[in-house]
Amino acid sequence: MLKRLISFVFLLIVCSLVLAPYLMMIVCTFSTNSSIKGNTVFENLSSENFIKNIMSAYHQKGFINSILNSVIISTTSSLLGIFIASFAGFGYEFHRSKLSELFFTVTVLSMYIPASSLLLPTFLIFKNLSLLNTYFALILSSLNTPFLVFLFRQNIKKFPFDIIKAARLDGASDVRIFFRLCIPYLKPVFISAFIITFFESWNSILIPVVIIQSSEKFTNSIYLNSIGSIWFSDYGVLMASLLISTLPTLISFLIFRHYIKRGIYYHDK
Repeated sequence: MLKRLISFVFLLIVCSLVLAPYLMMIVCTFSTNSSIKGNTVFENLSSENFIKNIMSAYHQKGFINSILNSVIISTTSSLLGIFIASFAGFGYEFHRSKLSELFFTVTVLSMYIPASSLLLPTFLIFKNLSLLNTYFALILSSLNTPFLVFLFRQNIKKFPFDIIKAARLDGASDVRIFFRLCIPYLKPVFISAFIITFFESWNSILIPVVIIQSSEKFTNSIYLNSIGSIWFSDYGVLMASLLISTLPTLISFLIFRHYIKRGIYYHDK
């Protein structure tokens, strides 16, 4: 009983620390710029301030465009990354060889390379390929294939190999086996991988901020970074912008939250 109580108190403290910034963001959206700057946020809360801040954020130049860019880039990169990684995981597991194991080891080890160390090489590659300031460069830079390859291979190991053998005896190709058998079996993994990749792409800023120069192609993270400074005139509008930007990822998480735990290490029961 005492152990459960200690665990509950610990988790409550951790949750409070995690949720505090988000709750403060919501509270500031109901306040005014002068109240936020004057440290009197709780003295001037009203629904009128909330509506005013939301509408002002909505009408900011480039804000909605940045959200649309992020939705397109995050969705496209997630789908492309999942397709490549799932096929690779399938190949690594069902076509084992010393060479494939070496490639898989290199793929896993690449996850430990800091993103900051890839900043300059990535910039030079895109520059030499004339891909700077393009959506295609954003999509490529948002791919998270090493982790996804590892995720799919670990889960594909649970797939009954006897079914693969039977399908091959019936003349089914690897492509047909993958689409007809593996994808339906690993549906929770695909959904979980999409959510994780979408979140990472949505929040990505280190490489995108280097390869994108024109404001018309700003993703939401780049846009918020450009206005989130001490010189921004209205913090109520800034908090409203942050709140709106959080909604797509929050909604997708609430809809598919049950798949995340199942998808990380899926096993059929």
